[in-house]
Amino acid sequence: MRAQLKNKIKNERLINMKFRCGRDDLLDAITKAEKAVAAKSVIQVMEGILIETGHAEVKLTGNDLSLAIEATFPAEIEAAGRIVLNTRMFSEIIRKTGDSMVEFEADENQKVKITSGFSIFEIAGLLPDEFPAVNTFDVDKKITVPCDVLRSMIKQTIFATSKDEKNLILTGILFKPEGEKLSLVAVDKFRFAIRREKSTYCDVTEQFVVPYKTLSELLKILGDEGEVEIYPANNFILFVLDDCKIYSRAIEGDYIKYEHILDTKNTIRCKAKTGKLLDTFERVSPLINMETIKSPVKIKIEGDNIVIDCQTLSGKVHDELTVEKISGEDLEIGFNNRYLLDAFSAVDTDEIYIEFSTPQSPIKIMPADGSEKFVYLILPVLLKR
Repeated sequence: MRAQLKNKIKNERLINMKFRCGRDDLLDAITKAEKAVAAKSVIQVMEGILIETGHAEVKLTGNDLSLAIEATFPAEIEAAGRIVLNTRMFSEIIRKTGDSMVEFEADENQKVKITSGFSIFEIAGLLPDEFPAVNTFDVDKKITVPCDVLRSMIKQTIFATSKDEKNLILTGILFKPEGEKLSLVAVDKFRFAIRREKSTYCDVTEQFVVPYKTLSELLKILGDEGEVEIYPANNFILFVLDDCKIYSRAIEGDYIKYEHILDTKNTIRCKAKTGKLLDTFERVSPLINMETIKSPVKIKIEGDNIVIDCQTLSGKVHDELTVEKISGEDLEIGFNNRYLLDAFSAVDTDEIYIEFSTPQSPIKIMPADGSEKFVYLILPVLLKR
């Protein structure tokens, strides 16, 4: 009797669930929610998207337990309900429909019918009872940042996060609010990146670390308009956009003390065009095995020229770049070319300062406008004599 009652309650949630919506709205929500869906799981519903109807909108949720994304869109709701659909199948169906409108129906037996134009798909859904609930939490203090600004800040630091999970805290980005200023910091064994910007609003005082995966997916969602609200609480973080919520665990632990790193004093300063630097070091790339530092690029600073040489088992390359040397002597130094490319690719200013000191000291990269809104440090590779 109890099992029959339980099944009856489950089925009542799904009786004649029906809504009509724009195909593009639905596809946009699927694209966002699927970023948090588990690729493979022993629990079948974990590979699916939860579909829920509200008053005048539909919410899609993906949740792999470490990251959850809720995406909403307007719809004409005829009957309310909840159901889970396999993400890959659902996404493929909607992507290949040709009409601008989609009609969605689900019955008490989890049979789903999707109609778009002359196309009709009948597929099996899953009961939502085993779908993991989003770990919501009380939100109080927040940071508000324009979407395009936060996207720029993440892009200009995420490349320097560590891939070594033995030191888990460094696999994410530190968010450090200081009054109206927000700093994002990333560090691995060879690189350091910091990006500073004013926030629209901030009453958060505690710093927190956001995992790489969360920020990587957030980068794909953030647009050019609007603002994103960030709520850190109880080792979780909530990012709120107009039509999307992203829930993530924070990485617990104490972040390294990095402030002394920024006090590095360098005697050689050059001013260079970012685009030309990037082009030059990209030309070196085909000869280098990017996964190792066994074949570093050798850089010689000779007056107003940077001379680049690299020799590998595949061959050798020579290139030169004209810069403006502002101060200091000539120098010869070696680097992992991948690290230089990552930094130059993240720069969004036309010109940068590059500062050197000794063949063993890290170089410093900053905007040439004097703002220091970002600073990159990269450790050199010792050259064989």
